[in-house]
Amino acid sequence: MKNELKNDKLFLEKISESGITSDAIILSSPIDLSDDGEYISGYLFVTSDKVGVCTGKLPDNYINIFKGIDTKDLEVIDPTDLTVTLYDNDKLVHLRLDTYIGSNILSGEYEGAPVHIAAFTNRYQAEMNVLVRKLRAFLKEGTLPPDEEKDDDTNNEDEGLKKKSKRNIFMRTLKYFLRYRLQIVLLFLTYIVSAGVSIAWPYLTGTVLFDHILTKDDSFLTRFGLTGKYAIALLVVALVMIGARLLQAACNYLQIFVMAKVASSTVKDIKTDVFDAMSKLSLNFFVNKQTGGLMTRVLSDSERVREFFIDGLPMIFIHGATIVITFIVMYRLNWKMALLACILLPLLVFMTVKLRPGLWNLSGKRHRAEKAMTAKANDNLTGARVVKAFGQQDTEIAKFAHPSNNLKDAEINIVRLRNRFAILYNMVQEVSSIWIWIAGVIFVLNTHEIELGVLITFVGYVMQLNGPMNFFSWVFRLWAESINSAERLFEIIDAIPEIQEIDTPVRLDHPKGEIELDNVTFGYRVGRPVLKNINLKVKEGEMLGIVGRSGAGKSTLVNLISRLYDVNEGEIKIDGTGVKNLALSDLRRNVAMVSQDTYIFMGSVAKNIAYGNGNATKADIIRAAKLASAHEFISKLPDGYDTIIGASGKDLSGGEKQRISIARAILADPKILILDEATASVDTETEKAIQHSLKFLVQGRTTLSIAHRLSTLRDADRLIVIDGGRIVEEGTWDSLQDKEDGIFKNLLDLQNKSLEQTAAF
Repeated sequence: MKNELKNDKLFLEKISESGITSDAIILSSPIDLSDDGEYISGYLFVTSDKVGVCTGKLPDNYINIFKGIDTKDLEVIDPTDLTVTLYDNDKLVHLRLDTYIGSNILSGEYEGAPVHIAAFTNRYQAEMNVLVRKLRAFLKEGTLPPDEEKDDDTNNEDEGLKKKSKRNIFMRTLKYFLRYRLQIVLLFLTYIVSAGVSIAWPYLTGTVLFDHILTKDDSFLTRFGLTGKYAIALLVVALVMIGARLLQAACNYLQIFVMAKVASSTVKDIKTDVFDAMSKLSLNFFVNKQTGGLMTRVLSDSERVREFFIDGLPMIFIHGATIVITFIVMYRLNWKMALLACILLPLLVFMTVKLRPGLWNLSGKRHRAEKAMTAKANDNLTGARVVKAFGQQDTEIAKFAHPSNNLKDAEINIVRLRNRFAILYNMVQEVSSIWIWIAGVIFVLNTHEIELGVLITFVGYVMQLNGPMNFFSWVFRLWAESINSAERLFEIIDAIPEIQEIDTPVRLDHPKGEIELDNVTFGYRVGRPVLKNINLKVKEGEMLGIVGRSGAGKSTLVNLISRLYDVNEGEIKIDGTGVKNLALSDLRRNVAMVSQDTYIFMGSVAKNIAYGNGNATKADIIRAAKLASAHEFISKLPDGYDTIIGASGKDLSGGEKQRISIARAILADPKILILDEATASVDTETEKAIQHSLKFLVQGRTTLSIAHRLSTLRDADRLIVIDGGRIVEEGTWDSLQDKEDGIFKNLLDLQNKSLEQTAAF
């Protein structure tokens, strides 16, 4: 990144008064706001042991310059009253970059107290993002990460690099099709035979038929031992023509059969690899993506990859060879006529090169429009109940019109550019045909350089080139869409999961269930910790209740234990081994979670309960359902445990879905059980039944239970209270209840008052 401070003598002189030289500054970025929101001039800079801010006041008549303003006639005014503030690197932690409307604030903790370091407008947001990322790495590791920024003169990617990138994508995609080499070879053979028949046909119907058979050319017939046998020769030619057409038809049938097999198998392989890659990606990937957009990649993009490699790539070689061989034959027949036929080809090539980049850009725009429309449709389908409940059908229809119109416009633009190709190629075909007819008639009538049959052969070849020419008029569109789609698919396949298993993981064969959190800090966004310096130890078989206000970090804590996310700092251990060193399969098998956000899959009730244990028997499923107080309502369903329930469990109430989710966790028989608001969606009577079942369930296993209904945690061995990302209280129910002005006591009093008011109504 640029270090503009090193070119600003005024600020360097002020900073040097603090004993910091220009060479000592390793990072810097301009800033232009004070903590009070006033416009200032200044810099944030970093040395090996200091983070500093140098700012100066601007005069009242100072004109702030924004992007797009011409500054050549403006007077340069230096700031005044320069000040320098320094922070020791080893005392500065938890850097956070907060983004607001038009402004940004860099803050953190210095010597244990919160501090605002710098403020700036969006003008310097990009530079500051890079600086903060590098500063965090420097504070943590002591070294600067490599500079990934591009110089201004490299913003426009070199065309050679683009070609190389597309070439790599092409080769990677081609490997999928080369898995079926025998079918591909057979496909090429059929193409070659069909092309051979196409090349021979005009010569057969023109020169042979008109100039040799119908004119009774004995010298030609003598070669085949048919001298004077004109009727037999005509019959032979007719049979050859029929045989050629039959052979071509057989090849076409075989092409369709082999093509369908190769295409279906290849698309299956691509979709499988994409789905497999997506299943390995971390939860954070899916949180930041729309389902409709991912569905577009898996379904539409894989189909577009197939179109070019099956319908386009083989025919490029065949049609290309057909054009070359056709011109060679035409040249041997009459070089003057052949020259007239191909005189416009250089223009065709030039225009194709000019128009092709537009197809690439339009293909990308069409994909983005399609993804937006699919995502919008998916949101409305999954949220249909909410849409109808609030009567927002007309509003959603109006919202859907925008991405739909964008897709329409993108499609129209592609058709327009494709039509330019088609018009260009058709013009070359038509002009070439007219020239051949005019020149041919002149040659036949005036020069006698060619015979009528040769002219008919030439015309036949020119007309036969229509197919290859039309093919090349749209194959570039297929290529652009296919490589564009393949690039998006490889983005998923090449994505590196945030949660990865080490090469030689530790097996958790005989788990005890001990959990330890050692100085754990975590945030979903870098620089914004949700949990700060958490230290906690849960003994084997202990039931720990976790209490706190909404957003305090309770669910985040249990997500880290099951390693749905990795900690930013510190370590989480199970049975003395860090979770990052454990085999993921063992970790998932021994840690089960019942979340407040339940999901029911499309299928039978029994299969949903047995989702985490595929070897469970019917008796095991029923036992788990009884422990979760779900057996009674399941028995009343039309087909009992074999009843098919819809996706997301739309046929069930919230409480019923929650009880199936609890039964699923019970059947998994984990050593560590996490209950994240497990009874949030059930009524009081069902909650009591589940709590009664949980008394037996928690025996012999470590349990972490999160609950807003504090009464459900009365039987917990120990409670912790989380507030502001830290553990602020810890103890038994009775000890926390008796703690004056404690957060737990305040929450309990508020809940009791709420229940009293509800009972009064």
